[in-house]
Amino acid sequence: MKKLIYLFLFAFIATTAFVACDDDDESSTPFKTVTLGAQDNTTIGGFYSIVNDQVYSLEDAFANQEMIDFLCFYELTETHENYTTIASPGANIKEIFAGDYDFANWDTTKTTYLYQLEETVFTPAQFDALTETDAIIESLYDAENAKRKAKDLKVDDIYAFQTEDGAYGIFKVIAVTPGEDGLVEFKYIIKE
Repeated sequence: MKKLIYLFLFAFIATTAFVACDDDDESSTPFKTVTLGAQDNTTIGGFYSIVNDQVYSLEDAFANQEMIDFLCFYELTETHENYTTIASPGANIKEIFAGDYDFANWDTTKTTYLYQLEETVFTPAQFDALTETDAIIESLYDAENAKRKAKDLKVDDIYAFQTEDGAYGIFKVIAVTPGEDGLVEFKYIIKE
């Protein structure tokens, strides 16, 4: 009986140690990685909430308007073959999302402003070395030159941003699949 009690005690301690290690691994990076689908992507939602760390479909985003900070869409123009864009509901987007869920029908359209960082100013390696307490996250954001859309996205493009709720962050594009059914994947960090 004594051996059985020791066995259970050992198993409990070992399980607790492994669970604790798993929790540490998940929180060891300050970065979040997000994949957003363009407007006709039927498998990946195109809307994202920083606070909830959640991707939403158009219908679910409409039901959670006050939470949406980013969205992805694709638009083909005469001057650009890849017009994969990250924006927010308040970015004056027209003729992309139609019908009941068109932004004209939203009560809350939050705006996230984005400022592209040139690689001569801030490199992908510098991005990868960031921590959430780095003051540079806020200082790289240029409010005077920020825009409501990050257009024509390419791998390793880096943008500093400010959400309507006042959060500062920086994201780096990891992957882009052009097209109305395409996607964009990016990694971001928020300043604490």
